Amino acid sequence: MNQRLSSTNVPRAIAQTQGFAITILIASLTGCQGTTPPTTSTTAASPLPHTTTNVAASAISPSPAAVPSVKPPAVPSQVAAESPQPCQISAYVIDPDPKGVNIRSAPNSNSKIIGKLPKVLSTIVDISGAQGDWVQITKADSAGKIAFSGKGWVYASLLGTSTRGYGSKGVEVYASASDRSSVIGKIPHSTNTTLLSCDGFWAKVSYQQTKGWLQRSSQCPSDLTTCP
Repeated sequence: MNQRLSSTNVPRAIAQTQGFAITILIASLTGCQGTTPPTTSTTAASPLPHTTTNVAASAISPSPAAVPSVKPPAVPSQVAAESPQPCQISAYVIDPDPKGVNIRSAPNSNSKIIGKLPKVLSTIVDISGAQGDWVQITKADSAGKIAFSGKGWVYASLLGTSTRGYGSKGVEVYASASDRSSVIGKIPHSTNTTLLSCDGFWAKVSYQQTKGWLQRSSQCPSDLTTCP
């Protein structure tokens, strides 16, 4: 009885074993066909995002705002007035006009008249600057009274100065406002001269055919008396 059962089960066991092997093979083949490729290979093959390309392009192409704007130079509203040549001398009025000498607000004949220097003996003015043919005055004394105080302009040739050098053959006239410049002539002592300009303590004067500079020690701003 046992032998019959054994002989009967052997073929059945073999058939089960073969069927199991076929099932495994089919499952293996089916699994290979259904397997999807790794995501890493797909990611590596995919192109770069468009945003990366745009960032690179914006870095290469400058923005219009990055270009500095060029502004035209500012044009001043008015040209600064020329500064006068500083002086520190005195002179007196020599203009014979009985109406007196005009004092103007600027060194030209078209500027406003801000005062007058009376035509009397010994009207002495203090001069602080020169510009062209004009001198700037800061004070005027006439007959012991103040005739003008402030700043104004007077035509230089309406003023004059006398020479010192008392008891000598005259005072030296220099080519420029420096005692190192050449001596171009002499003017007798106690002689009235016409003022042309000034520079520091020097006075540029005219006498007959001589035009040049007198140093301070040769000037006497008085038409009535000598100077010490």
